[in-house]
Amino acid sequence: MESTIFLQRLRSKTANSHQLIEQNSASQLLISKGVTIAQYAHYLKSMYGFVYGFEKIVFPILKHHPLLQLNDRKKSHFIQADLAMLNQTAAQPYVSDVLFSTHYQTASAALGGMYVLEGSTLGGQIISKHLSTVLGTTVSGKTTYLSAYARQTGTMWKSFLQLLCEAGASNNNEDEIIDSAVNTFSLLNNCLSEYSYKLAENEN
Repeated sequence: MESTIFLQRLRSKTANSHQLIEQNSASQLLISKGVTIAQYAHYLKSMYGFVYGFEKIVFPILKHHPLLQLNDRKKSHFIQADLAMLNQTAAQPYVSDVLFSTHYQTASAALGGMYVLEGSTLGGQIISKHLSTVLGTTVSGKTTYLSAYARQTGTMWKSFLQLLCEAGASNNNEDEIIDSAVNTFSLLNNCLSEYSYKLAENEN
């Protein structure tokens, strides 16, 4: 019962921030009927810096949670592989290490950030199907990041939520987890917007 209340609070408190990132121009292009391969690659490059940096700086904070299966939850290498298949390379990580060390100083803050990244795997399945429908064989084998867990997506998500609830309850840090999740949505939204702007500048 307590875990249900916590998850309800978490979803409620992050709803507005979640909506903002869904409305980001990079996100909107990805789910449009007119999405192009170039726009898809653009999105992958936008995400790479944050995902890579989070795994590099924040994952080690959670190494004492072996049940999280952190190695199985790494996804930055999928972005690199997809971009390679698209004949492009992942840009040098443009998100500074300081951002992660500043915003994720505790295990609870790290879990709040993971809530956002792990939750994105649910939408990734939908986006992957959309890209396959719109772009056909041109994206075949090039959406490994979006479909990272494939048929195990639901199982991985449920196992993460269980551990999240247990960590929040055992350490009485539910508020810190929620605040970090809200913050992570905002950080990701800023990263997508700023990098999209930089790419647009370079393309002009």
